Amino acid sequence: MTIRIVTGGIAQETNTFQWEPTTLADFSKGSSEIVRGAEILALAGTGTIYGGIVAEAARLGVELIPTTYGAAVPGGRVSREAFDTLRGEILDGIRAALPVDGVLLGLHGAMALEDADDGEGPLIAAVREIVGPDVPIIAPLDLHTNLSDEMIAEADGFVGYKAYPHTDTPETGAQALRMLVATVKGEITPTMASARVPLIAPNQSMVTTWQSPLKEAIDRARSMEGEPGIVGATVLGGFPFADVPFAGVATIVVTDNDPALARRCADELAGLCWERRERFTIHPTPPAEAIAEALAGEPGSVYVLADISDSGASGTAGDGTVILKALLDAGARSAAVAQIMDPAAVTACVAAGVGGTVELSVGGKHDGLHGAPVEVRGTVRLIHEGSFVQAGPMGRGRVASRGRTVVLEIGGRGGIELQLTDLRGHPNDLNYFRAFGIEPTERRILVLKSAAHFRAAFEPIATKVIEVAAPGISSPDLHSFPYQRLRRPIYPLDPETQWSPGE
Repeated sequence: MTIRIVTGGIAQETNTFQWEPTTLADFSKGSSEIVRGAEILALAGTGTIYGGIVAEAARLGVELIPTTYGAAVPGGRVSREAFDTLRGEILDGIRAALPVDGVLLGLHGAMALEDADDGEGPLIAAVREIVGPDVPIIAPLDLHTNLSDEMIAEADGFVGYKAYPHTDTPETGAQALRMLVATVKGEITPTMASARVPLIAPNQSMVTTWQSPLKEAIDRARSMEGEPGIVGATVLGGFPFADVPFAGVATIVVTDNDPALARRCADELAGLCWERRERFTIHPTPPAEAIAEALAGEPGSVYVLADISDSGASGTAGDGTVILKALLDAGARSAAVAQIMDPAAVTACVAAGVGGTVELSVGGKHDGLHGAPVEVRGTVRLIHEGSFVQAGPMGRGRVASRGRTVVLEIGGRGGIELQLTDLRGHPNDLNYFRAFGIEPTERRILVLKSAAHFRAAFEPIATKVIEVAAPGISSPDLHSFPYQRLRRPIYPLDPETQWSPGE
């Protein structure tokens, strides 16, 4: 008989320092989406987890029964209405599909709710209540998962992304499905062990395009997966901008019915991270210094200035102005900025029309944590509805959108090209410029509001990438956050923290 796998899920990365909640409507705005039924199957071939899951199900001859999958752009805590609505659709779909042989959930791993610190654990528990103790539940996880006790208790297995930028989402989805199918067939008995390290880490120390401290542990996890008895090995960097008790670095190892091996390997990976804890500290460059270096570069150079503290992929305001102000102060030319979220400024530009001259106060309006509003004068060069197809290493084939988008020329042709948008974005694709008439390879300075995802597409064209020191709620300066619920002691907030694997 054909193996029947039911699937669906909720994916959102929560920055608890973002005051604005993520509502049900937000799951359908911009680059967020809710897909149902056959729409999930239509994701085959895209650079998403379902791009891998659907293709692997077809390869294995598995019947994949889709329910609902809701994925929202990172932001504030998810409203109870949004969670309950999406969870209800998923559970109704599972009930309608019974009996099933297994459940594959599409999760992120760092979702917090307006009234609870853990979103994934309760979702998995609700699924478990329906399918019972004998139907396996397995899920792929984002590298930035904050691993809760309930997640571990209710699921049979997890496997996380090993690349940051997350260019391996389809492969991870496919790996999770293979693990589930092997379990259903009785080829393996998944046995899971995890270790939570008292360590929170800035996103930049997790990047895998260089030998970051986290990548060194991930490399060991990759080699473990080639060893007998080990089904999956995962190193999670965690999401440090979530003030929840279980935030931070963690490891998961799934073996074939060998709990001692799972425990030994999970502890080994955790120990590798702990040994490298001092190397997780990040030292970004002051804006004026970064801009001066870029402007002094050789002709034809392309300098990427990463506004890492206002990263749309980390749920920030998206309206930080400090780097823009520094560009203006430096009289910078050949600079393109993606982006500043400011719906009021967009409306003013639309009213002026293409070719119109405007004087605006832009940015700095959402929460006051990302710089003050900046006065600009420029010419409206382009007005766009804001959507485009991604073509790069991340999310290939998916439609991204930031709502209405305006390109404002400051200082005339060859000056500063400022993108103003209705919604936050996280520029991880060259089309964040090309779709709006800007060729990134022909600009001296590209300012990107992104922590690290930009690297997959932009490192190949960059003369140099400079991570810039600016304020914001995705800052690598973790001492600047008013944590209240985070477990303590934890490194680096408590530098004298003592720990060893197995504790």
